[in-house]
Amino acid sequence: MNSKILKSTMPVSTKLLLCVFLCLLNGFIKSQETSGKKAVSDTLSYVKKFEINKEKYIGKPFSLLLKDMTQMQPKKNKSEFREDTTNPLPSTSFSFSDKDINSVNNVTMTIKWKADDRATTPLEFFEQEHDYRFTPNEKNFLEKKIVMDITVYKR
Repeated sequence: MNSKILKSTMPVSTKLLLCVFLCLLNGFIKSQETSGKKAVSDTLSYVKKFEINKEKYIGKPFSLLLKDMTQMQPKKNKSEFREDTTNPLPSTSFSFSDKDINSVNNVTMTIKWKADDRATTPLEFFEQEHDYRFTPNEKNFLEKKIVMDITVYKR
């Protein structure tokens, strides 16, 4: 009788051991995957790197800068609009938090754009409609704009 009990519990304990092993292995693999993509603990330092290396982006489309922002993307944007038809959109400021775009302690990246005569009406509408959130609409509008300068600061 003892051997029957031992044989019947053995598959259960083997399954339990296998299940525990697989759970531990899964946790280890997930920790390895996330260690490659570290969360940004210091937003100012992260964004400042792009200002320091701005020569890489000046004269190039904004899409290149966005592509290189692998750990953090802008969350809000606010553009400067002018009546000047040769340069209606001189700059756009980007923030990296969900706070109000004008909040104190916001890390801000201001991009000065190469002058062009492209209509800004869609961007003005998107910014108002989306409460200054940096959505795919804003991204699509700005990604072809040419970067002329990058300034990063904390308000």
